[in-house]
Amino acid sequence: MKRDLVSLGMSCVIVGSFLLTGCSYLRGIEAVLEASPQQGAVPLRVEFRIHRSTYGRGEAGTFNLDFGDGTSAVQSDDLRLLMPHVYDRTGTYQARLTLMAEDGRTDEVAAAIVVFNEGLPEEGSAVGNRAYDFTAPTTDGGEITLSELRGQVVLIEFWGSWCKPCKGSMPHINALWEAYHDQGLVVLAISTDTRAEEAVAYLAANGFTGLTCIWEPGGKSTRIKVMYEVDWIPRSVVVDRGGTVRYNGHPMELEAGFLEVLLAEPTPTEGAL
Repeated sequence: MKRDLVSLGMSCVIVGSFLLTGCSYLRGIEAVLEASPQQGAVPLRVEFRIHRSTYGRGEAGTFNLDFGDGTSAVQSDDLRLLMPHVYDRTGTYQARLTLMAEDGRTDEVAAAIVVFNEGLPEEGSAVGNRAYDFTAPTTDGGEITLSELRGQVVLIEFWGSWCKPCKGSMPHINALWEAYHDQGLVVLAISTDTRAEEAVAYLAANGFTGLTCIWEPGGKSTRIKVMYEVDWIPRSVVVDRGGTVRYNGHPMELEAGFLEVLLAEPTPTEGAL
């Protein structure tokens, strides 16, 4: 009996050791990049912290922090470092942190930094501009004003049911909405169709009913399309929580990771923008 108990005890020690080793082994590498502030007037001093990152199993590795403005990156193994950096030119930058564990595993994360001239950014449709405000009718009989969506990330999608490239990109836009609408993503689908019914029918037939569809007379020269100087579609314009344009380009080049960065940013306090 005593012999059996000893054997059982040894088995428990072995199993316990295996479980502890297994938990340590399964602990993954994770890159976490914190930047404060993420927008402001030039020159903008931003403090970068990565202390919540981990190399995972073994807790050993190195990191590379690229500030995205062409200056030298920071390379080290100390995750406790506080890394201040000054952006001395206006623009939108992607700071990128890459973690590299000793065993070859890697992880990467980015943070978007917007630097503008003193005071409010100029109103416009280019990246770094304060987005043109508008009020427009929705196809469900309502009305929406862009500035009233402040605090959310807004994806303005210019499209048309007559446009073959648009039909290719709309599933991607809808997938982004499905993935992130509960985190604060709103999609305004600006239709360039001749009739509102054409846009509504297309969205309904494809199950894209979560998108907020806007239609005004004008077709390919609709008012908002002209306001935003959109000369080709499909076109995506992304406005951050503070009302600043952060992306203006083809929808298929709009990555989920970029939206995750914007959605993780806090809403600027009143008067900050």
